[in-house]
Amino acid sequence: MDYFILMRPTLFIPVWMFFLLGVHFADGSLNFRSISIFILYTSLMGGVYILNQIVDRESDRKNEKLFLLSDEIIPISYAYLEMLLLFIIPLGLSILFGKVIFFYFLLSLFMGITYSLRPFQIKARPFLDLLWNSTGYGFLAFIIGWISVSNPSYQMWIRGMPYLLVVGAVFANTTIPDIKGDREEGKITTGVFLGMRKTLILGVILDFFALIASYLFRDYICFILAAISLPIFIYAAISTRNKSILLSFRAPVVILAVEVSIITPIIIPLFLLIFLIQKIYYRKKFNINYPAIYSGADKEF
Repeated sequence: MDYFILMRPTLFIPVWMFFLLGVHFADGSLNFRSISIFILYTSLMGGVYILNQIVDRESDRKNEKLFLLSDEIIPISYAYLEMLLLFIIPLGLSILFGKVIFFYFLLSLFMGITYSLRPFQIKARPFLDLLWNSTGYGFLAFIIGWISVSNPSYQMWIRGMPYLLVVGAVFANTTIPDIKGDREEGKITTGVFLGMRKTLILGVILDFFALIASYLFRDYICFILAAISLPIFIYAAISTRNKSILLSFRAPVVILAVEVSIITPIIIPLFLLIFLIQKIYYRKKFNINYPAIYSGADKEF
């Protein structure tokens, strides 16, 4: 179970949601091809998340999170092996579904590697870290979902744009809890560069533009998400309280999960399974209430 948790399955949920939204807006449906691509892409991203933890072992220890590598529960050599398998196998099999799928898998892997590894280490570069996350999370997953059931088109790019913005808003706020540890490690993230207050304002601005873009493109799913999230982002920017900041980047995930569950009900058992597995695992292994909306709210940001 440790090796499954090492893949950070919590982060699968946003990837799955944007993938399924791509399928939805392409007017397609899940079939053998799209489900196979779904599984392979999930595995590839699992490898990316392991790489991120390998690089971040020291800062994770200081930020008291993701204990499997930072506390040496899993040997680092085994983590490297799992990561390489999750890179090579999905990427190799993706070519079976055509050159376009292979290209976007390769692009996702490139962005994942450059995000964490030196000399690029985009994760430690302000604004680029936000661009990489919003593109890799909200945009590429959407595109891969689209082309798993349909041909690429200009509509694919237009439909994906609001999600790039809303993911950018969420990501900006996720950098805030790590400001202290990242600063000590010498990482200049968007949160470190702007500071808490300006980062929260950036989150408000990006969510507002996501609201406008979704209205213009008549995307009712993203419009509802951005509209409900906007007051939460504004409140976090005004109060700067830990709980409001945590809510600002966790609540949008829950809201979108509900929306995606309505348009693709078959995903509900998978969402619940991931949630329950981690809830039980973290409670038994570390006596931590995770996943939770307010976990970590007592820490000083």
